[in-house]
Amino acid sequence: MRFFLIIIAVVYLLTFTVSFSDDGDDEDIRFELEEIVVTGVMIEDPIKAVPRNVTVITRFDIEQAPSKNIIDLLSREANVNLRSLFGHDKRSGVDIRGMGDTSSSNVIVMVDGIRLNAPDLAGPDLSAIPLDQIERIEIVRGAGSVLYGDGAVGGVINIITKKREGKTETDISTSYGSYNTLTVDTLFRKKEENIGFGLTAGYYSSEGYRDNGFYKRKDASVTVDYDLTETTSLSFTLTPHTDSYGLPGTVSKEDVSSREQRVMTDRPDDSGENTDMRFLGGLETYLGDFGLLQAKAGYHFRDDFYVMGYSPLLTREEQTDHIDEDTLDVNVKLSAEYELFKQLQKLQGGIDYSTTLYKRVELSKDERKNSSIHNLGAFLMNQLSPIQNLTLNLGYRLNMFQGDFRVDQYKDAESIWEDGEPYQNLWINHAFDAGLVYSLTQYVTFYASFATSFRIPNVDELAVSDSDLHPQEGNHWEAGSRISVGDFAELSLTFFLMQIKDEIYYGEDPETGTPVNRNYEDKTNRIGIETDVKLYPFDFLYIWGNYTFMDARFENRWTLVPLVPMHKASFGLEWQISDAFLLAISGSYVGERFDGNDETNTLYAMLPSYTVIDSKLSYQHEDLTLFIGMNNIFDELYSTAAYGESYYPMPTRNFYGGAELEF
Repeated sequence: MRFFLIIIAVVYLLTFTVSFSDDGDDEDIRFELEEIVVTGVMIEDPIKAVPRNVTVITRFDIEQAPSKNIIDLLSREANVNLRSLFGHDKRSGVDIRGMGDTSSSNVIVMVDGIRLNAPDLAGPDLSAIPLDQIERIEIVRGAGSVLYGDGAVGGVINIITKKREGKTETDISTSYGSYNTLTVDTLFRKKEENIGFGLTAGYYSSEGYRDNGFYKRKDASVTVDYDLTETTSLSFTLTPHTDSYGLPGTVSKEDVSSREQRVMTDRPDDSGENTDMRFLGGLETYLGDFGLLQAKAGYHFRDDFYVMGYSPLLTREEQTDHIDEDTLDVNVKLSAEYELFKQLQKLQGGIDYSTTLYKRVELSKDERKNSSIHNLGAFLMNQLSPIQNLTLNLGYRLNMFQGDFRVDQYKDAESIWEDGEPYQNLWINHAFDAGLVYSLTQYVTFYASFATSFRIPNVDELAVSDSDLHPQEGNHWEAGSRISVGDFAELSLTFFLMQIKDEIYYGEDPETGTPVNRNYEDKTNRIGIETDVKLYPFDFLYIWGNYTFMDARFENRWTLVPLVPMHKASFGLEWQISDAFLLAISGSYVGERFDGNDETNTLYAMLPSYTVIDSKLSYQHEDLTLFIGMNNIFDELYSTAAYGESYYPMPTRNFYGGAELEF
């Protein structure tokens, strides 16, 4: 660790002694400091003006990367860890800044500014967003509760889908690979004067790495943009998604090391089907001196049927559980500029409201859980520049939550549902945010911030909880710098500390011994370092890498938080072999971490460290692109999650190839 810090310090000192040159064509330079982002402060700003560690994944990055889905793509970034149960993106997620097993509720995923997270423990279903629909992805690490409310603890991921351009575009792509995996995606976009139209459709089918690991999905989207006037525009997007999937379960510690046994399952009949529909409508209008008004409304419908623990003694209908979710999100934001200290300042404020009707029928338990959730929040964020090279961000949010719950019991003898006793939770939460960015030169910036966060228990946690379950709260400190060296290199270094009080978890009640959702008595502390390096040593070669040191501990017990690696590193290169051929290689090293059920760090074997390297070779001729790829080149046996030494094995070496035609 000391050696690593010395190397980082030397690299940073050397950057001050080099000549900062802007010579050369930087059209293809993949550096971030000038990238415009909206996630960090909800105002369009370059990354170098945001007091957070921010990463932007552009459309060009997505096209060149060996990654096959969003989960793989995100997991190569600093302090973003993959958690996959079945080797594909269904029921998979990412953890930012060491949240561990509760990352699905502590990391917010937005799609075009509307939250994707489910109200239960399922988390955001990233499999419903095919890569070909994405224009860019913005990752903001750390607390985002002022702007995004409940659950923005470890970070926020904003996925921005493709919008109309000034030309007609048609794109057809297909690929085929290991495990009989077939992918077909189509895209059409057209603009006529003040109206734009977009249509996408996709199909994915795979038998999966394991027995009963199949996954099939169908996706589509229809987008219409309309410029009502020169200052007012409307947008509408409809996105249907259906899928079916197998649930192969876990394998034992002995079997996970066997190439033959790790692919098998003792749950050949467990499976699920999901229907997902999202609708988004937006209004954007410029109000002159009053600023820019943006209003969005999103509706999300989810219908999920699944069987876990299939029994041949019952019909499939008698053991099929069901989730029905209807969520409405509405947010209104006003952004304005004003002059103060002879500098242009930025002010924004907004109101957001969400309501969810949620029902889960679990026939195996003869239970029906009913929930009605309402979240209302208001925020204000002011971006001040008292002097030319200094920017201050100050923000506050007031959030009000109301949840109504009822657990019904099924009476077999009478074949009826008996309503349970209703109960209600009311909580008011506050969040604060203060940050500064100082530009030493055009190429060197320093930033620091303090923010608070909160997370409200989700419907699954409230349905099985002790009597005192309540929201968790956190304090977040962060400091770092970003440096660019002309068109040659870009570096960033971030230090952070997170202290969370009353963190929500699933564990035994000390009085009854029954597993319930409750709040930790210990505070949890997360201290870490995040580094990023991007290099262009030659016009034809792009090299990148990042390293994360992450120490996540319980304050009094001094034990490590399960499923959080202390060390993680990712690296990659893109070599333009010729005008037509491009070779992309990326890899990740993930260190040891404790079993998901091992809070004392003494009960089970640790999950071993692993290194996985992927590659992709592309050939492009005019509008046609051909590609072949190999994932897990060195055939590593690894798992990203385990509970009580029951493991979810990941795929070994696999291949794919395909073609893309644009016209």
